[in-house]
Order: sequence, then C-alpha cells, then structure tokens
Amino acid sequence: MTRTVERSVRRYLAGLRRRAAAPVGRELRMRRPPVVRRRVAMEQEVQFWRDWFDTGGLQWPEDFQFAMDPEAEVADPLLREVLEASPRARVSILDVGAGPLTCVGVRYHGKELAVTPVDLLAREYDRILRERRVDPPIRTQPVSGDELLARFLPDSFDVAFARNALDHALDPLPIIENMVAVVRPGGYVVLRHTPNEAVTERYKQLHQWNFDERDGRCIVWRRPGRERDVAAEMGDRVELRCTRDQFIGYEWVCCTIRKRY
Repeated sequence: MTRTVERSVRRYLAGLRRRAAAPVGRELRMRRPPVVRRRVAMEQEVQFWRDWFDTGGLQWPEDFQFAMDPEAEVADPLLREVLEASPRARVSILDVGAGPLTCVGVRYHGKELAVTPVDLLAREYDRILRERRVDPPIRTQPVSGDELLARFLPDSFDVAFARNALDHALDPLPIIENMVAVVRPGGYVVLRHTPNEAVTERYKQLHQWNFDERDGRCIVWRRPGRERDVAAEMGDRVELRCTRDQFIGYEWVCCTIRKRY
C-alpha cells in the first residue's frame, strides 16, 4: 500500500469515527434497544413476583386482592364486553402470560366461566406459591405463548386474553397468531397493554416491545421505523378494533380481535 493510499484510508477512518461520535449518532444509538440477557431478565421477573406476594401487591394492592379472591367477578371492561356478546352459556377463557395468579376473575352474571391461565414461568411461580403457602383459585399451567398450538387444539376456546404480557415476548406477533388459532370462529382475542411500556421501562427486564394505538390501528414496535400493524399481519381472517381507555387508574391500549367464521 502506497503512502498516498494509506493517508486516504486514515482520513476515511477518521471521518467515520467523527461521524460516530457526533451528537446525532449518539442519539440514534441511544434509541436502539439494548441487548437483554433473557435468562437474567426472567430471573428478575420471578423476583418481581416474590416481592409482589411479600408486599401484598407492591403498589397494586387492589390487583393482589382481586387475584386472591376465589369469587372475583370479571372486572375488565373489554372482557365484559365480549362475554356479553358471546351466545354461549359456558365461556372458556385462555389467559396468556397470566403470571402466578390470573387477573381474569372467575364469575360473570349469566355465564359459567372456565378460565385456563398459562405462563412460561409457571413452575417458578408454583415454587413461590408453595413457599408462601398460597393455594391459588386457579393454578397457572406451564405453557408459553409460542407453545399454545402444541398444548391446545385449534378452535378450542371462546376467548384468549393477555394483559401486559406480550410486551415480554421475543416476538408478540406469532403469539397473537397462536391466540387467534386457538379461539373458535366468532371468538375473540383481547389484548390490554400499557402504551409503549418498553420505552417507559427503558427496555429493562422483559419489557422489550411497545404496544401503541394510532388512528384505530394496533401497532407493535421495538425501534422507530420498524413497526408492525397487527391488523395488516392478521389479514382477512379477523376483524380488529383498537382503542385506548382508562382502567384501574392507568391508560391502556386495548385491542379486540374477532376471528371470522
């Protein structure tokens, strides 16, 4: 390599370093979600639930009391809406990413409910329950959202529900696909997530995805410019409605997906 070429290469590399150090470059790098070690994040999630039990719900004592109540009536307005719309006297509900205690409830007037909570970390949660001598109203089964079709038959539930759970997934869209697959034609998938939770939590622990409502569309995203429209990905198989509401003192992105016949 001649000295002239060497000088040209050094100038080129120096220019790259200057651009990388520029304020705009730093800002763009800060927007990129950090790499999260999944095992460590899951350990932190288990510790969160230990603290939740030990403190009676942390800053959510009403949630704790509701989940511990063996006679709790369904409170979520989205679920109440689809229960009213269901023609069935007995309604089966799959609670995906339920945690150690489902937040669905066990009663609804005029309906018999069969609630099936599932969670990837259910075995760890069982250990927490045993240590604290808690007998849950309904025990969570060890099934991840990615495994729904390996554990349950297609068209086997009336409703599939997830609350503040799919933002924890490696990829929420395949799980939503699975939830649609396991509900019957005419059944519902109900998603309730706090807006842009991963940004709020700075992509810590398992908070890796953001749910947002934009002009009635349900948008799932991790990076600006890399956004996924749930209705567009589901196609003609479903009817989707996305809104925002206030529930238990928080704002939520609410997505109701009806599986077409």
